[in-house]
Amino acid sequence: YLTNVFIFYKLTSMIKAEYKNAIQTKMKISSTYLALSIEKKGKFSVTDVVERAKINRGTFYLHFKNLKEVEKYIDDELATRFHPMEIDFRQTDLSKTPEIILNKLNEILSQDLEYFRLVINASENSNLMDRIKASILQSISNNFQIIKYVSNYEKFKIVVQFIVGGVLDAYIDWFKGNINCSLDEMSSFLSILIKNGVRGYITRAY
Repeated sequence: YLTNVFIFYKLTSMIKAEYKNAIQTKMKISSTYLALSIEKKGKFSVTDVVERAKINRGTFYLHFKNLKEVEKYIDDELATRFHPMEIDFRQTDLSKTPEIILNKLNEILSQDLEYFRLVINASENSNLMDRIKASILQSISNNFQIIKYVSNYEKFKIVVQFIVGGVLDAYIDWFKGNINCSLDEMSSFLSILIKNGVRGYITRAY
């Protein structure tokens, strides 16, 4: 029995290690793909990727069939990270909602700032921003603490979408180095702007 347990433990450990190595390799290839997208304006090949990443072609093709699959992996990976942003609003002070959402966003971005910087700079119409926007809007829609006090929901949605678009533009500028402050400082200021923007559509003191 102990022998079987030991064998199971060893196999499980090996599988976990292989999975971790596979993820690390995919992320390395993805980061290289994004960096080359910025440098070469999208005009590069698998050879460019493997040479820059210092891996062999066999390693690349073990994980991806072509560059299109790398692009799809990046998009899927972003979807996994940002949708949904799990936030429990049940015990939340209504006035702290924007701060909580942006703090959660910062927490995700801070896990790999350089990777997200590459994603944002690789394309002006990056799917990252679409993912974040959808996730924030969904988080707000799921917050019944706010929704039940909204006086005009349709106008509220328009205001929120407008504000979220502006917030994400600020994040893009921050990642591009055009805003000189910390991520936390910027999100704190943006939280105040968001609260001021939606206050007129909330029927309770906000």
